[in-house]
Amino acid sequence: MKKRFTRLLVCIYLLFISVFFIAPAMAQSGKTISVESALNSISKKYNIKFAYEHEIVQGKTTDAESLKAKNVDEALKRVLYPNNLLFLYVSEGNYTIVTRDKSLFAPIVSNNPTATASPEGFFLSGRVVDENGNPLPGATLKSNASNSVAMTDANGRFSISVPQNARIIGVSYVGYESYSYPVIASQSNVVIAMKLSAANRLSDVNVISTGLQKLSKERSTGSAELVTKEQIEKVPVPNLLYRLESQVPGVKININSGDNSFVYGNTRNSVSSGTRTKGSSDYNFFVRGRSTLQGESFPLIVVDGAITEYDISTINPNDVENVTFLKDAAAASIWGTRAANGVMVITTKAGKAGQTPTINFSVNASVSNHPNLDYLRTMTTAQTIAYEEELVAKNVITAPNNTTAFSTNVATVTDLAFKLKAGSITKAAYDSQIAQLSARDGKGQIEDYLLRPATSQTYNFSVGGGNNHSTYFYSASYAKEDPYAVGNSGSRLTLTLNNTFKLFRIATLSTNLKGSFFKYKTNGIGLNSLYNPTLSTFMPYNQIVDDNGNRVSYSKRFYSGWLNNAVYPTGFLNWGYNALDEIENADNIQKDNNYSANINLNVPIVKGLSANAFFNTEIANSTSRNFYSDNTYYYRDLVNTFTTIPTSGKAVNSLGLSAGSGILSVGNYTTNNYTLRGQLNYDTTLGRDHQINAIAGAEIRQTQEGEGLSTMYGYNMGTGISRPVNFSTPYTTIYGYTQGLGGSPSQLDKTRRYLSYYSNAAYTYKSKYTVSASVRYDDYNNFGVDRSFRATPLYSFGGKWDVYKESFLDNVSWISNLALRATYGVNGNISKSLYPFTYIALGSVDAQTGLPTASIIAPANPELRWEKTYVSNLGLDFGFLKNRITGSVEVYRKHGTDLFYNFPINGTYGVTNLTRNTSELNGKGIDLSLAGIFYTNKDWDISSRLTYAYNVNNVEDTRFVPSSSFYANPAYSGYISGYATDKLLVYKNAGLDATGMTLVYDQNGNKIAPSVNLNSIDALTNAGRTTAPHFGSYTQSVRFKDFILMAIATYQFGSVFLKPTITSYPSSRTGVTYDLSEDVANRWQKAGDEQFTNVPGVAGTYATVSLTRYQQSDINVLKGDYIRLRELSLTYKIPTQRFTQAIKAANFGFSVRNLGLLWSANKEGIDPDFTAGLNSTTLGLPATTSYNFSLNVNF
Repeated sequence: MKKRFTRLLVCIYLLFISVFFIAPAMAQSGKTISVESALNSISKKYNIKFAYEHEIVQGKTTDAESLKAKNVDEALKRVLYPNNLLFLYVSEGNYTIVTRDKSLFAPIVSNNPTATASPEGFFLSGRVVDENGNPLPGATLKSNASNSVAMTDANGRFSISVPQNARIIGVSYVGYESYSYPVIASQSNVVIAMKLSAANRLSDVNVISTGLQKLSKERSTGSAELVTKEQIEKVPVPNLLYRLESQVPGVKININSGDNSFVYGNTRNSVSSGTRTKGSSDYNFFVRGRSTLQGESFPLIVVDGAITEYDISTINPNDVENVTFLKDAAAASIWGTRAANGVMVITTKAGKAGQTPTINFSVNASVSNHPNLDYLRTMTTAQTIAYEEELVAKNVITAPNNTTAFSTNVATVTDLAFKLKAGSITKAAYDSQIAQLSARDGKGQIEDYLLRPATSQTYNFSVGGGNNHSTYFYSASYAKEDPYAVGNSGSRLTLTLNNTFKLFRIATLSTNLKGSFFKYKTNGIGLNSLYNPTLSTFMPYNQIVDDNGNRVSYSKRFYSGWLNNAVYPTGFLNWGYNALDEIENADNIQKDNNYSANINLNVPIVKGLSANAFFNTEIANSTSRNFYSDNTYYYRDLVNTFTTIPTSGKAVNSLGLSAGSGILSVGNYTTNNYTLRGQLNYDTTLGRDHQINAIAGAEIRQTQEGEGLSTMYGYNMGTGISRPVNFSTPYTTIYGYTQGLGGSPSQLDKTRRYLSYYSNAAYTYKSKYTVSASVRYDDYNNFGVDRSFRATPLYSFGGKWDVYKESFLDNVSWISNLALRATYGVNGNISKSLYPFTYIALGSVDAQTGLPTASIIAPANPELRWEKTYVSNLGLDFGFLKNRITGSVEVYRKHGTDLFYNFPINGTYGVTNLTRNTSELNGKGIDLSLAGIFYTNKDWDISSRLTYAYNVNNVEDTRFVPSSSFYANPAYSGYISGYATDKLLVYKNAGLDATGMTLVYDQNGNKIAPSVNLNSIDALTNAGRTTAPHFGSYTQSVRFKDFILMAIATYQFGSVFLKPTITSYPSSRTGVTYDLSEDVANRWQKAGDEQFTNVPGVAGTYATVSLTRYQQSDINVLKGDYIRLRELSLTYKIPTQRFTQAIKAANFGFSVRNLGLLWSANKEGIDPDFTAGLNSTTLGLPATTSYNFSLNVNF
């Protein structure tokens, strides 16, 4: 597969070369070349830029020998003068090309309609543009010899009366350097190119941000990918990361839930875990695969120059100017010990000097199709009934009865089958009730009452502008989401205040203030509590409401007959459960308030040298409040659990809780982080050939997390009073033994401190050759007792060669860009859950002694140190045919050392395992991007973009060998030396034996029964990788006049996955877990069935082993290859100038997201990204198709 795919890529690449590159090159092989080609060659040779109207050079040619001049002036004279063209020096490296021939253009009307040229003067007309040829409306022109003043129109055009003796026209535009234009009387239709001021020069889209400095892409040696605001704004979802899916080669963004973007399954981070938990079940992303085994795997996120500990959902995507992904060591190592997983640098919008106030308002609304439960592939009602009848017939389950204490619950058909077997009901009565149950559709009731189409709304308002003294950008955004689970919802409000101030005309003060405020309601049930194979599984014939609309309750824990006979008469609370009752009575609310502030002061010292002082703080508070009234199942279940069954009289609740009260659980989570940094910046050009860019600085960071939890029992909402309980004293339960009460007040606080010194420098010679180097020295308080273990130096170095600027390519006009890059360096990583000292956690009260307990989570490890990842990167950037075809290819290798992993140690130390820096990991890959503008004119633009990535990571540590437990569960086992980190090892299925037990092949090809253990890895087969090694995207865009049509498709190849199947059979006679997988219907039931099925039977001594070997065998391995149509969008640019001058621009958009798989290698109809088994804690249904409407207006 890999070879065929590689050959396909090579063929595509050669096709591009043959069609677009070779033909134009042949066309230039003669002695005569176009003037435009000659100017391109001169531009590359002398590193200069030209501004001119395309029409004045169209159709004109020159001799190729004209380029062989001694200097730039001579070359331009040879090329331009014979064609009646002139060149004018604008500024260093910038020229304007003009013509003497006035007949080429229609006359331009003066700004003053009544103005006429005086006999002693003339009118000078033309355009004022920026360095990229874009018009500058509102630019001012003034003659030095008169009071004549003109201003450019919306297209940058002007006409000004000039006296005969005038020599200079002064041109000014806010944010650009003032320019004195030399007047030549015979000129007309001139083009004046303005140069950005130094303060604004780095705002160009060809500039990347590392978070600590801005660099021109031309001078960057590292692997850095820029995503602009225009690309971000094309995807209409409130989560920034979701908008970045498929944008960057090598960045794999996995979206595991399709009905939300910030109302996550888990809405907060756990302080005790030390790793990211918020949103972990909803999304994840990796930059060039895994770089760790047990350390932090999430990439570092930097916002406006500061590392953030907040979730990506706190950022309003409409506030983002651009995002830069730093992928290799040279690009990311400046961030040191947090950079091994890659760095995502987010830059928010700012006002621009000279920008009149611009107001933007946008609204987006979306609605999705209703979730479809048929995707879960469960048994039908008839199949479920037959399954239950078999469990009873084969005595897998012990019959419940009305007198046996604590008799566990069984499903309705199971109960009826036992009654029929015992003779307590007739066959006719049994058949009648089975017929009624068979006609029901419980799955349909779940869709009708518990699920809904997901919806979202987003409103954005912003205003930005500035002058020579200050700039501003202010925004407010409100978003609301209602996911598919009825009862769940969330809202988000974000505020942004970005300002810059000029102090004393030299220093610049920048401030960034942000706030994000969330409110969640998590009262929904969804699917997981209903379909998990437990005693309370919602069977296909169960009902939420009956045929008359009345709500139906059922028992989740004990047999209803025993409850009615022995429990309820003594005064126990109702133990029934109904999903709609739970949604109505639930009161679970969470509120998050997140604040961040940046202050940055830049002070010039001497030319090229400046100093920065930077401070950032993040303060967050999250409160959760879950109130369980006496109507909720949680309250009734807890009260009943702590109530004893009396021998006579009424039951007594040992907690003393009364009717009308409830249980209130409160959580308070705090974050208080700060960063303080001092930095020197040096950026200068020495002569024409030498450019130096360097920074050096020091930084201290501190993060503080706090988590306080408490539970109040017998809480009264009206009075705010709760009943005192003793968390140190065990209470008597319904089972007769004592048990401690959970929810005692707890507080957990963690503080981490970092100290860093860093420097980064780059030197460029003749704008063609660049070398760079960086070093960072990090210290961390939670690593190593000895400082030699805490502190570590990290470094990188690299080089870049702009080949297209070499003289030997002067005549190759179809090459617009060609550059080679090479880098090498080392990045670091940490684990927030490891400490150099003994980690002791306090536990609950011991039930026997009544004393508090404690346990050692991890013993002291004074030699903890950073993980290190060594990365080498080789890149090729290219652009052809005036950059109508652009792209890059990168090849990289990674070698991780000192990686954290938990290995066995001598048990005499008191523990059997210890996490140490001892493991190694090797990775390699390819990143490729290819973009083309295939056709463009006034009415049409047709462009495409393809991204491709390949990545693999192999474990090379020889200590990773199979253990005895490995062969009992190989598909979900740990790492094995010589295999990929995401390998899938499975059994070799050999069918079933005559008793319905699974057979597998051993290493010698012999069939092995479940009673025989395997002990060789050769008995298993490596099915492949669970993460696709090949992945990418394709984007097609077509513009016709004011309409833009865009399609985004994603793809992945080379992965495998296990088909969701049966997870459990009943293994005891004291209860039953009902697995509703459709494969249960195909199970072996009698001798001879092994001839047509591979699904094992339910009974037998080794039924559990048999089922495991079936689950994890090669017959259930499916290919994960697919091509997905992610989005189709149509945008219309509204011609507002026809209606009002108040609206500068407006557009309306309609898009359809999540259109499904265009192609899939597996024919089971299973989406490889959503393979949730019925035992999953969260059942992830594939995202249903969503329809989005947007309106964007600029005033």
